[in-house]
Amino acid sequence: MLQNMEAEQQRRAQEAKRHKEAEAERMTLKVQQLAREQQQCHKEVSVTSGRSWVGSRESLVGGEVGEPGGQAPRGRARRGSDLARRPGPALPGPAHMPAQLQQAYCELSRRISEHDQCEWRRTDRTELMLQAIKDAEDQVDRLQQEAQKAEEALALARLALREQTQEGEEEVHGLKCQVTELHDVLMKDVGNRIRADGRLVLQAGCGRAGVWTDSTDLMAVPRWPLVIDPSGQAATFLRYQDTNYVDTVNPEHLRPERMRLALLGALRYGKPLVFDLREVDLFPAVQQQLEAVQPGLAQALLSRGLLEQERYLSLLRPTDGPEYSPTQFQEARLEHFRLFFVTKAQQPPAEQLQVLLPVRVQLPGTGL
Repeated sequence: MLQNMEAEQQRRAQEAKRHKEAEAERMTLKVQQLAREQQQCHKEVSVTSGRSWVGSRESLVGGEVGEPGGQAPRGRARRGSDLARRPGPALPGPAHMPAQLQQAYCELSRRISEHDQCEWRRTDRTELMLQAIKDAEDQVDRLQQEAQKAEEALALARLALREQTQEGEEEVHGLKCQVTELHDVLMKDVGNRIRADGRLVLQAGCGRAGVWTDSTDLMAVPRWPLVIDPSGQAATFLRYQDTNYVDTVNPEHLRPERMRLALLGALRYGKPLVFDLREVDLFPAVQQQLEAVQPGLAQALLSRGLLEQERYLSLLRPTDGPEYSPTQFQEARLEHFRLFFVTKAQQPPAEQLQVLLPVRVQLPGTGL
């Protein structure tokens, strides 16, 4: 009798173990599928972004939108820029969502530019353009809500997997600070926390389009910071500092020539270059556009190899003017160059956390 009871207990324990393993495997496959969809969406974002950058320059009122660095049209130009920087939720989930959200942002930027052109030329289509802007804003809002739901579904799937396996995910090491401490952490690097990071990042010249491939492509150098702040306060702080700010959802900001000048200006004058990824994961798109500026530029920038042996001088063009002559790039200013990425995503992709140094912004009194 006792032996039978022990055998039955062992059988039930083995059956429960098999059931638990099967459930864990099912959840793992589900999370892997979502991860593959996110990886696929990065490619879709790059393709869609390229098409949108072209489309955004075609105006219904004729002509092209204003060139970077030029004066914006009067009237709604400033308000239009503010509309293009509308806050949104964190990182989207399904493969189609980031591409659609990126398209919506590009369409909103295009409509704002068209309205500004109409007002500047004093045409009678201003009211029509206002309605088009409102429609584009509604589309962005709707896609943001869908993206938020998708992110929550992915987060719940990961939580269920962790609970099922009783194993927490590996802690992502990085820095934590409050918004009021960003200047000390990022600009001054008080305590040399960033300089002493020494984690693995891409070697210059490895991988394709700056995308991490395997551990043999990595070398130990300080990573550039990835500021993680779902509240958006860090992005606002960096935008209004003495930085060269790139809004990655703005097609004009991601044009290769504009990115080249933004990088050169940051190097020449010794200031930070900031890429605001917003709630859309456009890190692959940024890498792609850097490669369009110069092959291998994404890797060289991430690995800091661009700063060695005056390699940055390869970015100069004959039309840049005397202020960008090689003698104007001084070591004292180059030491103040910084590269920052800022995101509103609570859980950025693992690839970003590998090649960038996470700096999580905590809200006062929450510890989050």
